[in-house]
Amino acid sequence: MEVGVLKEFIENDPFLKLLGVRVEKIQAGSCRLSLNYKKELTRFGNILNGGVTAALADAAGGCAALSYNLGKNEVTVDLSVSYLRPISEGKVSAESSILKGGESIAFTITNVYDGKGNLCAVAKGTYFYLNEFNI
Repeated sequence: MEVGVLKEFIENDPFLKLLGVRVEKIQAGSCRLSLNYKKELTRFGNILNGGVTAALADAAGGCAALSYNLGKNEVTVDLSVSYLRPISEGKVSAESSILKGGESIAFTITNVYDGKGNLCAVAKGTYFYLNEFNI
């Protein structure tokens, strides 16, 4: 699988499409995804729902894992999110990179930023590689 195919695969994922996730950058072992803050993704107080933040961080971590080991699929084994500040406007971006990777597992770190560039969440993820994609 090539990086361009991976980008298309991620942008056509039904759940990520529903959230409006876009791929901004993919390199071997790193990925940046974004989505636009919108009312439909908020909770009371006009704050981005924490589940949306976690989903974006998880998708970015998974993308980094996929780009590290192209041609294999992955599933999340563990995801830990620390929320540092609420997100209430702008484009939300998640930048993820591999902390340690191997043939069967990858560990990632993901930073989530609001539209002003403020660090709003940090996620640590563990991803298990499956056999090749069956698309």
